[in-house]
Amino acid sequence: MIGNVELGNYPKELLNYCYYDKLLTPEQRKHLGPKDVRGEILYIQNLSLEKLPDGRFDMDSLTRQFLGNRDKNRKLNKFVWHQSFSFSPGEKPTVEQIREIATAFAKDFGFENNQLIVFRHLDKAHEHIHVAANRINYNGKNTADHFNNYARTGKFCRKMELTLGLELTPEMYLTDPERQKQHQTNQAILNLKALIDQHLPVVPSLQELQERLKGHGYKTYLGRGIAFVNTNNGTKIKGSEIGREYSMANLEKRLGAAPQLEQLERKEKSLRKRKRLNIS
Repeated sequence: MIGNVELGNYPKELLNYCYYDKLLTPEQRKHLGPKDVRGEILYIQNLSLEKLPDGRFDMDSLTRQFLGNRDKNRKLNKFVWHQSFSFSPGEKPTVEQIREIATAFAKDFGFENNQLIVFRHLDKAHEHIHVAANRINYNGKNTADHFNNYARTGKFCRKMELTLGLELTPEMYLTDPERQKQHQTNQAILNLKALIDQHLPVVPSLQELQERLKGHGYKTYLGRGIAFVNTNNGTKIKGSEIGREYSMANLEKRLGAAPQLEQLERKEKSLRKRKRLNIS
């Protein structure tokens, strides 16, 4: 989960962006309909929702509520807090998980008793949510400072990933194709490493390991070195890319570690038994 924060003074623009398909001009807003809605409202606090005749929620009504609180504290600049959270590609958090993220965010960032609304967007490869919140509460007090936002947001994301069992995404690779590609490569290497570690202790030869990996969709090439190719997507990974211990020479040294250990344990057990019986 990756978070981003922006501050501003215009709740109407933010709410319309979160609810509709794109940034809209005043003229475009006159011709909106249900087909233009892209944001699903999943959580709301200290705000009331009103509907238009065609079933859409009224963003102007929400805007008036935001501005009503702003009138209680005209000294605060940038009273609108816009927080977004993006999930890993393919990850589908439940509504309950998103609501838990919203309530935890409100508590940790000072919005527990403030106006706040959460929209979900499904129009990109990675699902994401937008949080629109008012830094000013009903008493006119600014309850949400904005210092050190980047670090606070990162810490919050790590906490929620662990709490909810979401995929760990410490790097902001979601919006960077190169970083996303590198992340996918790293994940493929970790998956293959785990697979080799699972089978290596119980196989007597690299040929046997080759057969075991074949059953998991990997073709193993043995030559001056060792390489593995995922037969589903053609990804090629050299042993050296996994780590020094996964070169062909070092893999051969680690072959059959489990049977060897069992044999050693049997010998030690037999020796202890002989000593107890005083057998020389």
